[in-house]
Amino acid sequence: MCSVIGDKTFSVLRGATPVVVTSDVDLIHAISTENFDCFHSRIPEVLSDDPITSENIHMFAAKGERWKRLRTLTSYGLSTVKLKLLFPTIETCVSEFLDHVDSLSDSNSVIINHSHSLFQNHTSYVLARCAYGHKEKNHRVNNFLGAFTNAFGALSELQKSTAEKVTYFFPEMRLIFKNSFVGQFLQSANQQKFLDYLLNLIAKFQTRRICDNNNQSCNPETDHYSLLEFFFDHHNEKKLIEKAEGQIDMKKVKVEKSISYQEITAQCKFISIAGFDTTANTLTLLFNLLANNPDIQKQIFEAEIQSHEVVNFETMCSLPLLQNCIFETLRLFPHASPLQTRICTEPFRIKQYQFFENIQIVVNPWGPHHDRDIWGDDVDCFRPSRFGFRCLTVHQQLILLRFEKLTEQQRKAFMPFGVGPRQCVGMRFALLELKTTAFRMLQKYIVSTTSPVNDSHGKMVFNFKRKSFLDENLRLK
Repeated sequence: MCSVIGDKTFSVLRGATPVVVTSDVDLIHAISTENFDCFHSRIPEVLSDDPITSENIHMFAAKGERWKRLRTLTSYGLSTVKLKLLFPTIETCVSEFLDHVDSLSDSNSVIINHSHSLFQNHTSYVLARCAYGHKEKNHRVNNFLGAFTNAFGALSELQKSTAEKVTYFFPEMRLIFKNSFVGQFLQSANQQKFLDYLLNLIAKFQTRRICDNNNQSCNPETDHYSLLEFFFDHHNEKKLIEKAEGQIDMKKVKVEKSISYQEITAQCKFISIAGFDTTANTLTLLFNLLANNPDIQKQIFEAEIQSHEVVNFETMCSLPLLQNCIFETLRLFPHASPLQTRICTEPFRIKQYQFFENIQIVVNPWGPHHDRDIWGDDVDCFRPSRFGFRCLTVHQQLILLRFEKLTEQQRKAFMPFGVGPRQCVGMRFALLELKTTAFRMLQKYIVSTTSPVNDSHGKMVFNFKRKSFLDENLRLK
């Protein structure tokens, strides 16, 4: 059922629950940024724990002042200073990943017909190392990815989605589905195994931490920074009274840098679910676009990769062409869009729209990302230069120039990581991982597509050709 308010904003009934869907850029910013105090919470999952009373709540599901505390703490854990500490781990993971790709073929070319799975393998490995300080080194048998895939595969998602759809139409069924017996059915044995696997990683980390504190290090690599280490540095079981409902002036909230053990496990579970698959999706799409645009791939190599032999944190922060390609990929495919939701916590009016308390809002970034009035007639084309840099050849010399810049409307319309204070907290970490992986792969391979581009199962097929000395200089196949 749909009630149209305008071209870009309309309401629907999700079962018995009214939901406003909008792709209006100004309205999105009014909700997510300008009036955030009345829209500070996300739509909770129907069968999730209560975000106010439950101890086992992560940052994404948290509301009000609790969200502010968990968000602030996690932001510190992923600050620029901390990312510099994480970079050696990311770079090591990328090196091991390239060794794995090399091992897939003895010939000069590596044909990958399961590219998304390959990148999932890599990004889940990076996550396990950076989040948990995990030391397992085996891309061929990735236990973390295996546990995740079994837990959140088609069958478990079917069970969960079916129950959610029932509760949309019959809200009173929510309590029945959340009782212990039905809950055990919905949380499959594989999901419990995944949770047990994560708890085991946390237990192993605590053991290493105790060894370090006793100056009896069990592993010489334990001094590497990890997000879990940061959380335990701020572990505190102090009970806090935090406002969750109504209008909250987040700028005046005093944040106590503390996190309970239950919140640490919840944070780790959420990061494990959301922290690698979106990055794998982006890498798959990025290399597909580069493979189909060899001139742009050649420009990146000649302007940026060829001139940087040393890979370090500063190098990764100074690659505008590669970053433009990543941004353009995310503009064309804002695949994290289902996560951009809000709830009105206090009756509020924005221009002609009256939002009542508990009304749900879903942001649709695909609309503004593909709006011809904003981006022009080439809106569906892969044109990374629209983000500010372009390569020009002058007297056979390749020159990198700031050719154009985004308009104010384009800057506001670009929202692959969300908008406002609840923008993705892992954005800078994801960009660092994306740039490091893409840089190192383009340093070593020429990426092209086979014919057809997709195999019989609809999967993208890539050909990674190793560079010879001649390729290094001429960038030719």
